[in-house]
Parts: sequence; C-alpha cells; structure tokens
Amino acid sequence: MTHASEFKSGHFQRIRLTPTSATITDDIYGQHEITEPPLVTLLACEPVRRLGRVHQHGMSGLLGLTPPVTRLEHSVGAMLLVRRVGGSVAEQAAALLHDISHTALSHVADDAFPSAGSYHEIHKARYVATTCLPALIKEIGLPLEVLDEELFGLVEQSAPRLCADRLDYGLRDTVAFQHLDIEIAKAIFADVSAFPGVNANNRCLALSIPDLALALARAYIATDAGVWCNPAHTDMYLRAGALIRNLVADGRLAEADLWLDDEAFWASMRAACDDDGRREMDALYTIPEEKGLRLSSDCKIRTLDPDMVVDGTLAPLSQVNPVWNKERLAYIAGRKMLINPPPTA
Repeated sequence: MTHASEFKSGHFQRIRLTPTSATITDDIYGQHEITEPPLVTLLACEPVRRLGRVHQHGMSGLLGLTPPVTRLEHSVGAMLLVRRVGGSVAEQAAALLHDISHTALSHVADDAFPSAGSYHEIHKARYVATTCLPALIKEIGLPLEVLDEELFGLVEQSAPRLCADRLDYGLRDTVAFQHLDIEIAKAIFADVSAFPGVNANNRCLALSIPDLALALARAYIATDAGVWCNPAHTDMYLRAGALIRNLVADGRLAEADLWLDDEAFWASMRAACDDDGRREMDALYTIPEEKGLRLSSDCKIRTLDPDMVVDGTLAPLSQVNPVWNKERLAYIAGRKMLINPPPTA
C-alpha cells in the first residue's frame, strides 16, 4: 500500500489506512491509532479485508434483514479488546486473525456440511494455505502460532467464559439488536481487564463491576433467543444449507466458493441454481414466522457467565450473583425444550 485509504469496515466501525498506521474509529470502543508494522500490514492484506464483505449474520445481514455487522469489524474489535488490556502484538494479531477462514453467509457451511465442529475451524489450514498469510506472517516477524487462537487465552476461552472473541461479538450484536445500551457497552470496554496478568499462562478477560456483567449476560441471552439460537433464523440456515449441499453434490457449485465474500457467493449460488433453486433462494429474503418452528438438535445455545475479579480472585458471575445462576439455567432449559429430537437411524 503506497497511499492512504479509508473505508467502512462494518456497522459500527471505520478504518483509515496509511503505509505506516491505521486509525480505527469504533462507535463502541472509540478511536485507536495502530502503528505497529505487523498489525498495519495485516489490516491491509486481502484475506483480512475480505472479512469486511462477510456479514456476521450471513444471509440476513446480506439481504438487509438484520444489522450489517461484519466479520472484519468483529475481528478488529477482538484485537482492540486485547490491546485495551495490554496484550502483546502477537496476541492482538491472533485476535485479528481468529475468524480469517470464516466462510460466506456466516455459519451456513455448518448446515451444508454438518460435522462435530465449525466448518471454518475444521478447514482453516486448508483455506489459509491458499492465501498470502503464511508467507506474510513470517515476513512481518510474527510466529505462525498467531493462526491458532486457541493458544492465546485473551482471545479464546471455552463457553460461557469471557474472551475477546465472545465479548466483542456479544457487545456488537447486543447493541445492534437493541438489547444493550451503547453507553453500557462502552462502560464494559472500559472495565475489562486481563487476569491475573497479560503474560500469565492462565490469562483471561474479566470484569470488576457486577451490574455491568449482569447487563451484558442478560442482553447476551436475549440476543441468543432472538437471533443466534432462534428457530426462524436457524430455519433459514437449514434451508440454505440443504440447497448448497445439493448444488455441491451435483457439481454445479464449487465447495471452495464458500471462501468468496457474501455477495460473490450469493451470485455464484444463484447462477448454479435451476428455477426451483432460485425460488428457494427468493424465499430466503424474508425471515419466516417463528411460531411452530423448532430448533435442530445441533443448535448451539449461547449464554455468558463472565469471570469477575472479586477481592483479587476470580469468580464467575453465577457465583457472585446467584440470581444470574438461576436465570441462566432456566434459559438453557427453556431453549432445550425447543430442540427437535435427533433423527432415529
């Protein structure tokens, strides 16, 4: 890159890139100046920029049915959370790259080709090998381990714990779907810290203000019920996934096209369809009525139980606030009642 460029990286975010810096203006996290050469280089590379054309909510985001939050703004947001608590450049890079292999239309690939894990995670190495990233990461002096977010405790933790990935999409989506006030989201960003420290082997993200943690946790399950683990939204993914699976099986659509951006993949999919398939695609322009729909057996129920710093030690919110423990368990039980029984052999 030899000149400055500015672009909208997502629903809440803009980025201005120069050869030596990146200015990130985020409605939730504020303005941040990035001058570390490895991070500036990664922000400018095409595999990262592609994520700006991949919607967090897949079809519904592409088709204007939900707020157009992008995988790029989420990835940059995860990087800013690690930066906020003093994480290393390598850990910030791992946060920025954690979704690098995400396919078009969000998690539709999981429904097209179901397996024990997420499609984009299972096939991450396969995708990365087709990009400039392995050579570029070596060139900018970072270890290839930045491509494995599981090695970085600030970036990834098992659910329902806080981590940069889960906290960022939680904040963006809860604000976007109006379950959390943006001022509370800003306060959570200000409150987050690394415990017991940014260099500890067992490092993680934690909050210190119980009221903020409770507001986030409640907004998170409200968004899960309304979007992530919602029968109407999952029904759309199941129908689209079945169509994609058939198109690939018939040789009319290349599986590798899943790593195009949303618009390009949607166009390829439409071109591959016959008239019946195009009618199925047209039906996806409307979110169906939720009444009478159920969840599939592999639908992920998402909750959050943030780690809290209490008198110098770590404790989950459910332990600090027993009311939240009851609410969370009741929510999980209620969602499970919507899940279809697995098909019999």
